[in-house]
Amino acid sequence: MGISFRCEDYMYSYAAVKPPRLATHSHSYYEYLLFLSGDATYIVENSTYKANRGDIFITRPGELHTVSFNTDEPYERHFIQVNRKWIEKLPYDLLSFTDCFGPGENNRIPAWLSAEYGLEEFYKNIYYYMENELPESQFMVRTYIMQFMTKVNAILQRESINEEGDNKSVAKIKDYINRNFVNGISLDDLAKRFYMNKYYMCHMFKEETGLTIKEFVNTRRIAMAKQLLPKYKLVKDLYTACGFNDYSTFYKTFKRFTGVSPKEFLSL
Repeated sequence: MGISFRCEDYMYSYAAVKPPRLATHSHSYYEYLLFLSGDATYIVENSTYKANRGDIFITRPGELHTVSFNTDEPYERHFIQVNRKWIEKLPYDLLSFTDCFGPGENNRIPAWLSAEYGLEEFYKNIYYYMENELPESQFMVRTYIMQFMTKVNAILQRESINEEGDNKSVAKIKDYINRNFVNGISLDDLAKRFYMNKYYMCHMFKEETGLTIKEFVNTRRIAMAKQLLPKYKLVKDLYTACGFNDYSTFYKTFKRFTGVSPKEFLSL
């Protein structure tokens, strides 16, 4: 069940579905997702968030992200995707504070803060005009999107968004991976380093983050590859700098995470 509409400047979608299997990916546009139901973990770059009803998740162009589902509980959400080129034509800067954070930083507006600013009402109003297809629908939807983005920008400017911390053991593993992902990292080595049973460690990490350890390592490697690509004359010279042992594995992993080849990514 759902509706969606896409044009050059924006896309809106509402859906209530069985949990889909989503690969880690990135977009060239801004995405604002209102989470309504499901047993899910939202992952953006190095950050993981247990999704709660009413949370709004923001992903900026180029940020690697996915949603991991823990059970078959139905998944319901709205999202708005916005083309930067449209926003840049407007006389008011709607992205000044949205853009001032690094990858994986401040990607969630928690439900209580969303409610305080009335953000869910914008999704409801957009849904109304999309569902009814009135003569004024496109004009009204654009005005609601601009008002919504203005409030989000203000929240990121004014509010301190404090997120809950990771399980301490998982946080230590993630920190170690973040400092060493360009080197060879094996599950046996991690288990020995952190004095843990390998299978328990893997289960705990997946339970906490929604990702396997291998997926998390590859997320960091691909994020680095995206940053380094413009600096390398030959793409084939890049893979070892990001921690991959061979070009074929790098190429397949890069395309799986981004949806395009390394050369195609450079031309975006």
